[in-house]
Amino acid sequence: MSMVHAASENSTTWLTNLDENCVQQAAVDLRIKTISRILPSLFIIDEDTKMHRETEPVPLQADGYWYLEPGSYEFTTDHIINMGPDEAGFVITRSTLNRNAAFITSGAYDPSYRGAMAGCLHVNVGAMKIKPGTRVGQMLLWKAEALKQYDGDYGLDAQGNPKDMEAKYHS
Repeated sequence: MSMVHAASENSTTWLTNLDENCVQQAAVDLRIKTISRILPSLFIIDEDTKMHRETEPVPLQADGYWYLEPGSYEFTTDHIINMGPDEAGFVITRSTLNRNAAFITSGAYDPSYRGAMAGCLHVNVGAMKIKPGTRVGQMLLWKAEALKQYDGDYGLDAQGNPKDMEAKYHS
């Protein structure tokens, strides 16, 4: 596995831990690294506050799979992304998950964002078993006229250290 350009040789966006199976025709596949059940605790958000719902790690079963009942799960991928200053991206669900009522949602990856790739896995109909390292999402990347560069609560700072909201994805 290595660090490669996310789209083409003209791209300035980089992703870590990609292998030849991850690079597809129009997107880059992302592999799942961790899964935590999102608990029904209080979530608070306003312009000054982000207090996430509590989560609990889903234990791996003896057969090497996570067993997921219907519900919502926070996941991380096995990748760190370094977005180019004039590129943006979005993660969509791989079609096999879609066809089985399991969906990934993730926010946009803004120009100059650098950090973990995480999102929500929604298991909608019946239980699901999934192994660590399974390709679950596809990163789409496009050129963007950046109104400004990313300066949010997530990601890594200029020294490569996780920002406060990012720290849980690097433990």
